[in-house]
Amino acid sequence: MKILLSLYACDPSKGGESGRSWNWANMYADEGFEVYCLTTPKGRENIETALQANPKSNLKFIYVPVPQWVDKIYYNLVGLYLHYFVWQANAYKVAKQLDQEHRFDLVHHISYGSIQLGSSMWRLQKQMIFGPLGGGQFPPKAFKQYFVRGWRKEMLRDWISRLLELFNSNMLQSLKQAKLVLTINQETYNMAKRHHAKEVRMFLDNGLSDDAVPKQVYFTNQNNENALKLLWVGRLFPRKGLPLVLEALSKVSPEVKFTLTILGGGELADLLPTWLKKYHLEKVTDWKGQVPWAEVKKAYLSHDVFLFCSLRESFGQQLLEAMSYGLPIITLNHHGARDFVPENTGFKVPVNEPQETVREIAKAVEYMYQYPEKRVEFGKNSYEFAQTQSWQAKKVAIFKLYKELGIYEK
Repeated sequence: MKILLSLYACDPSKGGESGRSWNWANMYADEGFEVYCLTTPKGRENIETALQANPKSNLKFIYVPVPQWVDKIYYNLVGLYLHYFVWQANAYKVAKQLDQEHRFDLVHHISYGSIQLGSSMWRLQKQMIFGPLGGGQFPPKAFKQYFVRGWRKEMLRDWISRLLELFNSNMLQSLKQAKLVLTINQETYNMAKRHHAKEVRMFLDNGLSDDAVPKQVYFTNQNNENALKLLWVGRLFPRKGLPLVLEALSKVSPEVKFTLTILGGGELADLLPTWLKKYHLEKVTDWKGQVPWAEVKKAYLSHDVFLFCSLRESFGQQLLEAMSYGLPIITLNHHGARDFVPENTGFKVPVNEPQETVREIAKAVEYMYQYPEKRVEFGKNSYEFAQTQSWQAKKVAIFKLYKELGIYEK
């Protein structure tokens, strides 16, 4: 089979959308397909280096540029959207020429994985897969205060997303044309169904490389004489919910001894010292800023509980990483975390109103401290779940689904 992939963001040296695109492309190549990938020139150097290291790869990359003036305005939300739409238009022109040469059997739009942004690839009128997609999730407005100075930008994204849902023909036609739409959370699933997608399935787009998943994790049943070591990993962005976590920790019973490690930097980094002082957490918090991956891995191995309380997130790669190291989870019961984090790995806190959420996060921390045996059980369940989320396991799962739907028969 000859397959065309739309990979706006692709870079084997990075995480997020860029890294996921690279892994999806390799899943197809490993299956023996002839794979043509459309992407921006941004990740070209790293892509070419990776391809040189594997000269037998079936991957062929075509780098689609945009006008220089479009590149220059790629610094805010509106500029990002314009850049993407111009690139999509250019990518379709290239795709049309390639299809005349190769007659693709399947077209798959992978990145950007945002449902409202759509894909121009539907115009090829080929068997098409759209996703995995997020974007259907919106922030809970009752939690506006925790976005700090990012709420206006969040509402701009909300407004643009709702307009695109109504008027973006690439989104509407992609959903109608696609033989299969993959979504990362229930909100996006519901949006796809609302716009008449034929076949919609939930499928987690995040995965773990085989060398990233520890072959064995040692679980220690520490007693309550030691402080509970909490870990938070992520960029200090408004939607990541760190102020919510800090407020909750300030409500934890004084009898519970804990420390907090924060790994990450970002646009709200200048406010973190103020938050720690406000919630009287300076003495128990170690903020290391942005650190190399090797140090992140050490942190996963040396802590007791992982906190992930993003207020808007398709899913969150950090959740899989933490679970692969056997950490129990405290997260919010919404968006992708609600849909994919197993119930037996820790606590999924309700997101109805702030006081309740703060109280329940604090209670979850107290429970983890008071019941170390249960904490170990949560960690073992996390580790077992992570074993099912390697890219190799995802490859098996996705091709099983393709065969079920008649997309591909080997």
